[in-house]
Amino acid sequence: MKLKYSYVNGGVHPICGQTYIWQQEAIDSDDALRYQLYICNVLGAVAQTFEDCDRLLRVIGKIECGKEIFVETGGNDVTLTLRPSGVQVDIEINKDWVGQPEGQFTLQEWRVVLEGWRRFLDMPRSFESVVEIDM
Repeated sequence: MKLKYSYVNGGVHPICGQTYIWQQEAIDSDDALRYQLYICNVLGAVAQTFEDCDRLLRVIGKIECGKEIFVETGGNDVTLTLRPSGVQVDIEINKDWVGQPEGQFTLQEWRVVLEGWRRFLDMPRSFESVVEIDM
């Protein structure tokens, strides 16, 4: 399983010029649709900046070392519930995407996802900016 973060063409704005849109893809796995829905499609809602990534990574660290046992966070109709047992991703816009086993991931998986996403967000907005991570 790979996750690929890149930019796609958002068109040319008359004042700002070339615009770039984030593209997050889950590829090379039978489980890619689950990762696409519950991880790739929610990254822009829960971690829009590398500071957001740092905050979530600190939360994961606190849970891993036992300083926290339950943290609920998120944004834009997405709720992340972090516990020592893992991260439950709930996409609130559709009741069928809330509380589903497919939305459950390990803390380590989310750590890898966020570390790669943070690297990507720190890169220049360019079609050449690409991060691929192995899950």
